[in-house]
Amino acid sequence: MLSKTILALAAASLIQDVVAISPRHHAHQQLHEKRAVVTELVTETAWVTVTLGENEPTPAAAAAAFTPKKFYTNSRKRFSRTAKSSTTVLPSDTPVAEAVPTTLVSQTKESAEAAGPTIEAIPRPPVSIPSVPDVAPPAQPSPVAPAPPAEPAPANPAPTDSTPAAPAPPTGGAPGGARGRGLAYNDPALLPRFLGSGSKISWTYNWGQTDDSKTGLSFVPMLWGTSKGFPATWAANAQRMIDAGSKYLFSFNEPDNLGQANMSPADAAKAHIQLMNPFAGKAQIGSPAITNSGQPNEGTRWLAQWFSECNGQCACDFVNIHIYGFDTTTFLRHLIDVNKQFNKPVWITEFAFDGSDDQINQQLSLVIDQIENNATYSFVHNWSYFMASDGRMVKGNSMSSYGNTFAYA
Repeated sequence: MLSKTILALAAASLIQDVVAISPRHHAHQQLHEKRAVVTELVTETAWVTVTLGENEPTPAAAAAAFTPKKFYTNSRKRFSRTAKSSTTVLPSDTPVAEAVPTTLVSQTKESAEAAGPTIEAIPRPPVSIPSVPDVAPPAQPSPVAPAPPAEPAPANPAPTDSTPAAPAPPTGGAPGGARGRGLAYNDPALLPRFLGSGSKISWTYNWGQTDDSKTGLSFVPMLWGTSKGFPATWAANAQRMIDAGSKYLFSFNEPDNLGQANMSPADAAKAHIQLMNPFAGKAQIGSPAITNSGQPNEGTRWLAQWFSECNGQCACDFVNIHIYGFDTTTFLRHLIDVNKQFNKPVWITEFAFDGSDDQINQQLSLVIDQIENNATYSFVHNWSYFMASDGRMVKGNSMSSYGNTFAYA
């Protein structure tokens, strides 16, 4: 009997998508989802050989005799998913897992070709927003425009070798004028080691609306965004935290980032007026927290559009910024540029440096020294390193070198 060999090729058409890193869960269901990781698509092609008799028909299933796989890869993990059929083509609107926000790598709204180079990415773990109780919001008063901040006396000391010269005297001192180091955290059990004798930590936040730190330090509630029911609980929780002693409120978390609050400047201005303005005069209110991306419609460009959309109606006492991927000179220059552009005090509620622990410690020591001791940077009112977590500022049962520097040096 004659036989013939039929070689069947089956390949799946794959659609590139984004895989979300699962957030680390806390004592209750976590809602904070930090930045998604954009992945590389790898296609695996399989060949199947089928041997048939002379009069045997070619089975239609031969083309689907293998199981194609697609792999999503990033620097830390590999995920695989098996396609249902060798001939399946996923439509472009196929739903994928919801992005898990974190705040490190800027996800741009424009294509890379149109937007140009991005800032350097620094890997970091996911972060979780504590869930909030389901409470009915109280009636909200009419929006109140913020009073303009008072301006401190100019100060222009001579810069050091690692310090950029200030182009103009810093402006925009906030009422109260408190300055200090804060802890950004998810796990409150890690906080006591930062608060021993000689600690310089004075405040905390957890990307959420309520304080679970059990430290007695000043807590700053964050609205975070307009999704996941956050607006429904914000008014009651913010007032409860103010009644408990909170003097500051944070607005949206990186609305200029697709993996975070992801809002247009116009939508963010309307929501800020509705949700944040009622607390003007009760607490100092921050702008939406922005990345340091240089892409169009991100970073300071997004914030400039937000102020324009506000048209003077958004309660805002200070500018909230995040900084990653900068060397110390660029870091300090960025602070001056932000203050000069928006003429308001600056809070740095997330920042991190790359390198070994010793390299990070050296960079952190330098910028803290400048912020705290060089009057050029007196407009920087509060700063929190990313973050009080195991593997970062904590290493097992000990503090990392830079975690110890941030808390005590």
